[in-house]
Amino acid sequence: MFQQCFSSSLSDDGAVILDSPVHPVTEGGPLTLHCLHRDPKPSNLPAELYKEGSLLQTQTTGEMTIRTVSKSDEGLYHCKHPEKGESPQSWISVRGASFSVFNLLSSLMAVSPYLLVSIVLGVKCYRARAGPDEEKRTKAVTEAGA
Repeated sequence: MFQQCFSSSLSDDGAVILDSPVHPVTEGGPLTLHCLHRDPKPSNLPAELYKEGSLLQTQTTGEMTIRTVSKSDEGLYHCKHPEKGESPQSWISVRGASFSVFNLLSSLMAVSPYLLVSIVLGVKCYRARAGPDEEKRTKAVTEAGA
C-alpha cells in the first residue's frame, strides 16, 4: 500500500531516496517529503531539500512538510546529502481544491427537481388535511347563523 501512494526516487547507486506522492496533491492539503538513506533498510537522512534546483531548507530529520499546499508548490523536488549523494528529481503535481462554483451549481441543478416535487407534494398534503377541517368550520358557522 505504501508503494502505491509514494514514489521513491533513488540516487545512481540507490543510496538516497526521495519519497514523494505519486498522485497529485490537493491544493490546501498537506505535503510531506522524506529524504531516506537505504543502508540496508530505509531510514531518515539529514539532507538539503531542493525545488527546481533551489535550496528550500536543510532538515536534520530528512522530512519536510508543507502544511497548506498551493499551485506554486508544484515542481521538481530532490534531496541531497553531502556524503551519501543526491536523489533524482521527483515531480510533485498539485490539483485544484475539490470545491468549485461549478460543482455547487451542478449539485443544485441535480437536486432542484426533487426539492420542487417535495415542496409541491407537501403543500398538497397540507391542503388535503386542512381541507375537511375548513369545511366543518364553514358548515358550523353557516348552520349557527341560520
